Parts: sequence; C-alpha cells; structure tokens
Amino acid sequence: MELSDWVLKTIREENNKIALNSDWLEIDRFVFTTLLSHTITYVINGGTLLFCSDEHFEWFGRYVTQSINRFGASRPLVPIYLLEDFLPKIKNRDNDLVHNVLSLSFNDYAFWYVGKMQSDLSKLAFSRDNGFLWVLDDSMQKALNLDSKDRMIEYKLIQLYKIFEQALFGAMFGDITIA
Repeated sequence: MELSDWVLKTIREENNKIALNSDWLEIDRFVFTTLLSHTITYVINGGTLLFCSDEHFEWFGRYVTQSINRFGASRPLVPIYLLEDFLPKIKNRDNDLVHNVLSLSFNDYAFWYVGKMQSDLSKLAFSRDNGFLWVLDDSMQKALNLDSKDRMIEYKLIQLYKIFEQALFGAMFGDITIA
C-alpha cells in the first residue's frame, strides 16, 4: 500500500476513534505525508530524533517519548528521545555549543520540534537538517503548520503522533511502502 493512500485510510480510522473531524488533516495530508516520509526514512536509516517543544507543549514531548518505546510493546526500540533528558536547562544556550555536546552522544541527530518560531528552542531545531517540524501560529515550508489557539490542538497533536507511530512501525515491518 502506498504511503499516501495509507495515510488517508489511517486519518479516517483515527477520526472515528477520537471523534474528530479529520478534514483538517486531509487538507494538509500531502505536507504531512512528505514530512512523515522523510522522517521515517531518516529514523530507519539510523538517525536519532531529539524531541523539543515550547513550554506549553512539554507534556506532549513526554507523551511521545514515553509512548514510542513503552515497556512491553512487541516492537523494536527507536531512537527518539526528549532533548531535555540529555541537556536540562537547554534554553538560552549557545547553539554551537549544544550541537558540539550532542555530536559527542549522537552520530546523526535531528530535532522533532513542536512550537512557535520565536522560541529559543526553535532556533536550535531549525539549525539542523532533517527536522520533523510542527510549527504553531506561523507558516514555514517543510513544516506542518498548526494553530495553537485551536481548541482541539491537544487532540490533533495526539492524532498526528498516533499516525506517525503507526506509519513508522508499518514501514519497519514492511506493511507500508515509503516512496
């Protein structure tokens, strides 16, 4: 099954699970599918994703990193970690210094960033290629653009994560083709 068709099918299935109107994601599915394809390929080829976000969405980073490698799941561990676990108090640090420190621990890393473009962490996340960028309240190419004032934003983030998780493991197990 082609990734784009699989994404559409999964969007509709997820819509029924959490009772959301999936039109918002169907409209942006080609942007999301492109990001998904690049990110999944990056991880499968040995890249590490370091999750970082604005303060308002720190809960989501914990949710992602605890869910993706949850104990008892019958699947491989994947290199997706919370940046804050490696570098506490990362805010207001020199990006070059941060990159030097991260390069000591990770051969190939990129950032999964959820937040606004004006934050300190956004500058760090945007300074590296292969990022999985979910930008709030702004528009950026090669990013999924979301509205933080959307009253369903938390549900949408979880829906996006669930689709990412299913696509990642679907690609790993050969159920989905990445073109």
